[in-house]
Amino acid sequence: MNMLMIARHELKVISRSKWVFSFTILYTVLAITIVLFGGSAEEAGFTGFNRMAASLLNLSLFLVPLLTLLIGSTSLAGDKEDGSLTLLFTYPIPTSRILVGKFIGLLVTLFAVITFGYGAASLILFFSKASVSLHFFLLFYGFTMLLMVLFLGLAMLVGVLSSTRFQALGLSLILWAVTVLFYEFVIMGLAMVIGKQAILAMFTASILLNPVELIRVWTIISLDSGSIFGPHLYDLTVWSEGNIGQIVFALTAILWVLIPILISNSILKRGINHGA
Repeated sequence: MNMLMIARHELKVISRSKWVFSFTILYTVLAITIVLFGGSAEEAGFTGFNRMAASLLNLSLFLVPLLTLLIGSTSLAGDKEDGSLTLLFTYPIPTSRILVGKFIGLLVTLFAVITFGYGAASLILFFSKASVSLHFFLLFYGFTMLLMVLFLGLAMLVGVLSSTRFQALGLSLILWAVTVLFYEFVIMGLAMVIGKQAILAMFTASILLNPVELIRVWTIISLDSGSIFGPHLYDLTVWSEGNIGQIVFALTAILWVLIPILISNSILKRGINHGA
Protein backbone atom coordinates (compact mmCIF):
# COMPACT_ATOMS: atom_id res chain seq x y z
CA MET A 1 0.00 0.00 0.00
CA ASN A 2 1.51 3.33 -1.09
CA MET A 3 0.40 6.93 -1.55
CA LEU A 4 -0.59 6.54 -5.20
CA MET A 5 -2.67 3.45 -4.44
CA ILE A 6 -4.52 5.42 -1.76
CA ALA A 7 -5.07 8.28 -4.21
CA ARG A 8 -6.36 5.88 -6.86
CA HIS A 9 -8.75 4.23 -4.41
CA GLU A 10 -9.99 7.62 -3.17
CA LEU A 11 -10.60 8.74 -6.74
CA LYS A 12 -12.53 5.56 -7.51
CA VAL A 13 -14.74 5.87 -4.44
CA ILE A 14 -15.45 9.61 -4.59
CA SER A 15 -16.19 9.58 -8.34
CA ARG A 16 -19.24 7.41 -7.58
CA SER A 17 -20.65 9.97 -5.16
CA LYS A 18 -24.01 11.52 -6.04
CA TRP A 19 -22.72 14.77 -4.55
CA VAL A 20 -20.02 14.96 -7.21
CA PHE A 21 -22.48 14.32 -10.02
CA SER A 22 -24.98 16.86 -8.66
CA PHE A 23 -22.38 19.59 -8.20
CA THR A 24 -20.95 18.91 -11.66
CA ILE A 25 -24.34 19.46 -13.27
CA LEU A 26 -25.10 22.52 -11.12
CA TYR A 27 -21.73 24.18 -11.74
CA THR A 28 -21.88 23.47 -15.47
CA VAL A 29 -25.43 24.79 -15.87
CA LEU A 30 -24.66 27.98 -13.96
CA ALA A 31 -21.41 28.57 -15.86
CA ILE A 32 -23.19 28.16 -19.20
CA THR A 33 -26.02 30.44 -18.04
CA ILE A 34 -23.55 33.17 -17.10
CA VAL A 35 -21.76 32.85 -20.43
CA LEU A 36 -25.02 33.07 -22.38
CA PHE A 37 -26.81 35.77 -20.40
CA GLY A 38 -24.22 37.39 -18.16
CA GLY A 39 -23.24 40.10 -20.59
CA SER A 40 -22.06 40.77 -24.08
CA ALA A 41 -18.87 39.01 -25.06
CA GLU A 42 -17.81 42.09 -27.02
CA GLU A 43 -18.12 44.17 -23.86
CA ALA A 44 -14.46 44.95 -23.15
CA GLY A 45 -13.57 41.91 -25.26
CA PHE A 46 -13.66 39.71 -22.17
CA THR A 47 -10.54 41.43 -20.90
CA GLY A 48 -11.87 43.87 -18.34
CA PHE A 49 -13.73 43.28 -15.12
CA ASN A 50 -17.19 43.55 -16.68
CA ARG A 51 -20.49 42.04 -15.61
CA MET A 52 -19.53 38.68 -17.11
CA ALA A 53 -16.28 38.59 -15.16
CA ALA A 54 -18.01 39.56 -11.92
CA SER A 55 -20.64 36.84 -12.41
CA LEU A 56 -18.07 34.12 -13.11
CA LEU A 57 -15.97 35.20 -10.15
CA ASN A 58 -18.94 35.20 -7.79
CA LEU A 59 -20.03 31.78 -9.05
CA SER A 60 -16.61 30.33 -8.24
CA LEU A 61 -16.33 32.08 -4.87
CA PHE A 62 -19.79 30.87 -3.87
CA LEU A 63 -19.91 27.28 -5.13
CA VAL A 64 -16.33 26.00 -5.23
CA PRO A 65 -15.68 26.37 -1.46
CA LEU A 66 -19.01 24.67 -0.71
CA LEU A 67 -18.33 21.85 -3.16
CA THR A 68 -14.80 21.31 -1.87
CA LEU A 69 -15.67 21.43 1.83
CA LEU A 70 -18.63 19.07 1.56
CA ILE A 71 -16.99 16.46 -0.65
CA GLY A 72 -13.58 16.58 1.02
CA SER A 73 -14.72 16.57 4.64
CA THR A 74 -17.49 13.98 4.29
CA SER A 75 -15.15 11.66 2.40
CA LEU A 76 -12.55 11.66 5.17
CA ALA A 77 -15.12 11.60 7.97
CA GLY A 78 -16.90 8.74 6.22
CA ASP A 79 -13.67 6.76 6.17
CA LYS A 80 -13.35 7.32 9.91
CA GLU A 81 -16.98 6.38 10.52
CA ASP A 82 -16.93 3.09 8.60
CA GLY A 83 -13.47 2.08 9.86
CA SER A 84 -11.62 2.13 6.53
CA LEU A 85 -9.27 4.87 7.77
CA THR A 86 -8.44 2.78 10.83
CA LEU A 87 -7.64 -0.11 8.51
CA LEU A 88 -5.23 2.09 6.55
CA PHE A 89 -3.40 2.92 9.78
CA THR A 90 -2.58 -0.77 10.23
CA TYR A 91 -0.33 -0.64 7.15
CA PRO A 92 3.30 0.40 7.59
CA ILE A 93 2.77 3.79 5.98
CA PRO A 94 3.04 7.24 7.62
CA THR A 95 -0.16 9.16 8.28
CA SER A 96 1.20 12.02 6.19
CA ARG A 97 1.26 9.80 3.09
CA ILE A 98 -2.27 8.62 3.78
CA LEU A 99 -3.47 12.22 3.98
CA VAL A 100 -1.56 13.27 0.87
CA GLY A 101 -2.88 10.25 -1.02
CA LYS A 102 -6.45 11.14 -0.13
CA PHE A 103 -5.72 14.79 -0.94
CA ILE A 104 -4.52 13.83 -4.42
CA GLY A 105 -7.54 11.61 -5.07
CA LEU A 106 -9.95 14.37 -4.03
CA LEU A 107 -7.94 16.94 -5.98
CA VAL A 108 -8.22 14.98 -9.22
CA THR A 109 -11.98 14.52 -8.75
CA LEU A 110 -12.64 18.20 -8.06
CA PHE A 111 -10.30 19.16 -10.89
CA ALA A 112 -12.48 17.11 -13.24
CA VAL A 113 -15.69 18.74 -11.96
CA ILE A 114 -14.41 22.29 -12.47
CA THR A 115 -12.76 21.46 -15.80
CA PHE A 116 -16.01 19.99 -17.10
CA GLY A 117 -17.89 23.17 -16.16
CA TYR A 118 -15.35 25.48 -17.76
CA GLY A 119 -15.03 23.19 -20.76
CA ALA A 120 -18.77 23.28 -21.41
CA ALA A 121 -18.78 27.08 -21.04
CA SER A 122 -15.85 27.40 -23.47
CA LEU A 123 -17.69 25.29 -26.05
CA ILE A 124 -20.69 27.61 -25.80
CA LEU A 125 -18.39 30.58 -26.32
CA PHE A 126 -16.77 28.89 -29.32
CA PHE A 127 -20.02 28.06 -31.07
CA SER A 128 -21.45 31.50 -30.33
CA LYS A 129 -18.36 32.95 -32.05
CA ALA A 130 -17.80 35.34 -29.17
CA SER A 131 -14.67 37.45 -28.97
CA VAL A 132 -12.88 35.77 -26.10
CA SER A 133 -9.55 36.55 -24.53
CA LEU A 134 -7.72 33.28 -23.87
CA HIS A 135 -5.79 35.02 -21.10
CA PHE A 136 -9.05 35.98 -19.40
CA PHE A 137 -10.46 32.46 -19.58
CA LEU A 138 -7.29 30.72 -18.40
CA LEU A 139 -6.89 33.26 -15.60
CA PHE A 140 -10.33 32.52 -14.21
CA TYR A 141 -9.82 28.79 -14.64
CA GLY A 142 -6.48 28.92 -12.82
CA PHE A 143 -7.76 30.96 -9.89
CA THR A 144 -10.81 28.71 -9.57
CA MET A 145 -8.48 25.72 -9.31
CA LEU A 146 -6.37 27.53 -6.74
CA LEU A 147 -9.47 28.33 -4.68
CA MET A 148 -10.40 24.65 -4.74
CA VAL A 149 -6.92 23.62 -3.56
CA LEU A 150 -7.00 26.14 -0.69
CA PHE A 151 -10.33 24.87 0.58
CA LEU A 152 -9.37 21.23 0.09
CA GLY A 153 -6.78 21.63 2.83
CA LEU A 154 -9.48 23.03 5.12
CA ALA A 155 -11.83 20.21 4.08
CA MET A 156 -9.25 17.64 5.17
CA LEU A 157 -8.97 19.33 8.56
CA VAL A 158 -12.76 19.39 8.99
CA GLY A 159 -12.90 15.70 8.09
CA VAL A 160 -10.22 14.85 10.65
CA LEU A 161 -12.01 16.82 13.36
CA SER A 162 -15.37 15.17 12.61
CA SER A 163 -16.45 11.78 13.91
CA THR A 164 -19.31 11.25 11.44
CA ARG A 165 -20.37 12.40 7.99
CA PHE A 166 -23.21 14.40 9.53
CA GLN A 167 -20.83 16.26 11.80
CA ALA A 168 -18.52 16.97 8.87
CA LEU A 169 -21.49 18.28 6.91
CA GLY A 170 -22.46 20.65 9.72
CA LEU A 171 -18.93 21.94 10.30
CA SER A 172 -18.43 22.43 6.56
CA LEU A 173 -21.58 24.51 6.24
CA ILE A 174 -20.56 26.65 9.21
CA LEU A 175 -17.07 27.22 7.81
CA TRP A 176 -18.49 28.02 4.38
CA ALA A 177 -21.00 30.49 5.83
CA VAL A 178 -18.29 32.25 7.85
CA THR A 179 -15.79 32.56 4.99
CA VAL A 180 -18.21 33.25 2.14
CA LEU A 181 -21.30 34.91 3.63
CA PHE A 182 -20.52 36.63 6.94
CA TYR A 183 -16.85 37.56 6.70
CA GLU A 184 -17.41 40.68 4.61
CA PHE A 185 -20.04 42.01 7.01
CA VAL A 186 -17.66 41.62 9.94
CA ILE A 187 -14.90 43.48 8.08
CA MET A 188 -17.31 46.25 7.07
CA GLY A 189 -18.42 46.58 10.67
CA LEU A 190 -14.84 46.81 11.90
CA ALA A 191 -14.04 49.42 9.27
CA MET A 192 -16.75 51.65 10.72
CA VAL A 193 -15.38 51.60 14.27
CA ILE A 194 -11.59 51.62 13.88
CA GLY A 195 -9.52 54.68 13.07
CA LYS A 196 -8.87 55.70 9.48
CA GLN A 197 -5.14 55.19 9.91
CA ALA A 198 -5.71 51.48 10.64
CA ILE A 199 -8.17 50.72 7.83
CA LEU A 200 -5.52 49.92 5.22
CA ALA A 201 -3.73 47.47 7.52
CA MET A 202 -7.04 45.90 8.51
CA PHE A 203 -8.13 45.35 4.90
CA THR A 204 -4.73 43.88 4.03
CA ALA A 205 -4.95 41.45 6.95
CA SER A 206 -8.56 40.57 6.09
CA ILE A 207 -7.49 39.54 2.59
CA LEU A 208 -4.75 37.24 3.86
CA LEU A 209 -6.89 35.70 6.62
CA ASN A 210 -9.63 34.44 4.30
CA PRO A 211 -8.90 32.33 1.19
CA VAL A 212 -12.09 33.61 -0.46
CA GLU A 213 -10.98 37.23 -0.16
CA LEU A 214 -7.45 36.29 -1.19
CA ILE A 215 -8.67 34.79 -4.46
CA ARG A 216 -11.20 37.57 -5.05
CA VAL A 217 -8.62 40.35 -4.73
CA TRP A 218 -5.87 38.41 -6.50
CA THR A 219 -8.14 37.73 -9.48
CA ILE A 220 -9.23 41.36 -9.78
CA ILE A 221 -5.65 42.59 -9.51
CA SER A 222 -4.53 40.07 -12.15
CA LEU A 223 -7.19 41.48 -14.49
CA ASP A 224 -5.62 44.94 -14.06
CA SER A 225 -8.92 46.11 -12.59
CA GLY A 226 -7.73 47.25 -9.17
CA SER A 227 -9.35 50.63 -9.78
CA ILE A 228 -12.71 49.16 -8.75
CA PHE A 229 -11.50 49.21 -5.13
CA GLY A 230 -11.71 52.99 -5.22
CA PRO A 231 -9.33 55.81 -4.27
CA HIS A 232 -9.40 55.02 -0.55
CA LEU A 233 -7.64 51.70 -1.16
CA TYR A 234 -5.26 53.00 -3.81
CA ASP A 235 -2.18 52.19 -1.72
CA LEU A 236 -3.45 48.63 -1.19
CA THR A 237 -4.00 48.27 -4.94
CA VAL A 238 -0.50 49.49 -5.77
CA TRP A 239 1.01 47.17 -3.15
CA SER A 240 -1.01 44.19 -4.44
CA GLU A 241 0.04 44.83 -8.03
CA GLY A 242 3.72 45.02 -7.08
CA ASN A 243 6.17 42.14 -6.73
CA ILE A 244 6.03 42.15 -2.93
CA GLY A 245 2.25 41.94 -2.90
CA GLN A 246 2.24 39.08 -5.42
CA ILE A 247 4.86 37.18 -3.42
CA VAL A 248 2.88 37.66 -0.20
CA PHE A 249 -0.27 36.41 -1.93
CA ALA A 250 1.57 33.33 -3.24
CA LEU A 251 3.14 32.52 0.13
CA THR A 252 -0.20 32.99 1.88
CA ALA A 253 -1.86 30.59 -0.56
CA ILE A 254 0.82 27.98 0.12
CA LEU A 255 0.32 28.36 3.87
CA TRP A 256 -3.46 27.96 3.49
CA VAL A 257 -2.78 24.53 1.99
CA LEU A 258 0.08 23.36 4.18
CA ILE A 259 -1.08 24.46 7.64
CA PRO A 260 -4.45 22.61 7.65
CA ILE A 261 -2.79 19.44 6.32
CA LEU A 262 0.00 19.62 8.91
CA ILE A 263 -2.56 20.14 11.69
CA SER A 264 -4.63 17.23 10.34
CA ASN A 265 -1.57 14.99 10.29
CA SER A 266 -0.69 15.98 13.86
CA ILE A 267 -4.22 15.21 15.08
CA LEU A 268 -4.25 11.81 13.38
CA LYS A 269 -0.83 10.87 14.75
CA ARG A 270 -1.87 11.91 18.24
CA GLY A 271 -5.03 9.84 17.93
CA ILE A 272 -3.07 6.78 16.82
CA ASN A 273 -0.61 7.15 19.69
CA HIS A 274 -3.40 7.51 22.23
CA GLY A 275 -5.18 4.56 20.71
CA ALA A 276 -2.06 2.51 21.09
